[in-house]
Amino acid sequence: MISEPGTIDDLVADAAAAGHQVTKRLVHDWVARGLLAQPQRRRTGQRGSEKALHTGAQRTLFLDLLRRRKPPSVRPLAEFVLVCWLFLGDDDWVSTRQALRALRTYVGDPRGSRAWAKTRAAQFVHPLCDPRLGTARSRRELLQAFTEAFYTGTYDREDLVARCAPQFEDKNAFGNVLRSLERGPVAGQPESLLIHLDVVLQAGKAVQDGDVDQDALEEVRAQYLRMRRADAEWPTQSDFEDAMSLLLVGLGLVVLARSGGLSPV
Repeated sequence: MISEPGTIDDLVADAAAAGHQVTKRLVHDWVARGLLAQPQRRRTGQRGSEKALHTGAQRTLFLDLLRRRKPPSVRPLAEFVLVCWLFLGDDDWVSTRQALRALRTYVGDPRGSRAWAKTRAAQFVHPLCDPRLGTARSRRELLQAFTEAFYTGTYDREDLVARCAPQFEDKNAFGNVLRSLERGPVAGQPESLLIHLDVVLQAGKAVQDGDVDQDALEEVRAQYLRMRRADAEWPTQSDFEDAMSLLLVGLGLVVLARSGGLSPV
């Protein structure tokens, strides 16, 4: 953990010391995308403007992101920033202002990448793709159907219900999967799962349309932290894996509450 604030030159030097060759342009790009916070400007002195300062926490975050970077996509990095905000958010580490920019980067334009739509779909249906549920074919078709839903923002409800059904047929197996994975609440039947999907798609559309503000994010984070176990001092691996799905469901519910109801897909 780096404690001292530093300029953009310090960030580039930090990266070089850790074995990463980066440019100032990368830092500016990551600030614009919400992967890093806006540095704090300093007053102009007698010798002109002094370079803005990034907090020590942001310098540490920069190195964490570099270790996780797998070009060309920055969306997984935006996801990491959002999870940090959800569990550790504050003005020094990851502020809500930064999280909002990172959320826009994370959602982006689904049609820009079918691979990214598949990643989001896999997160959403992860427990249902367990080998103990359905067949290899039903799991493959389920993931394909949800990938298409995330890619296009729409779907055929009857078709998707039919594709979900095999995963819910064995109720005992379904319960065993959730207990073994230590997952949070998961829809127990296809129809309720599609309600969750509607909510998530609504959240994504609101982000793309610029209808999500910092107040909405703060509300989602407060709801999530209240929902977690009171004795949970540190997030579990399952908490981290479920974070984005739960964040988007919570955001969708906030958006729908503001608009007065669930809009059909």
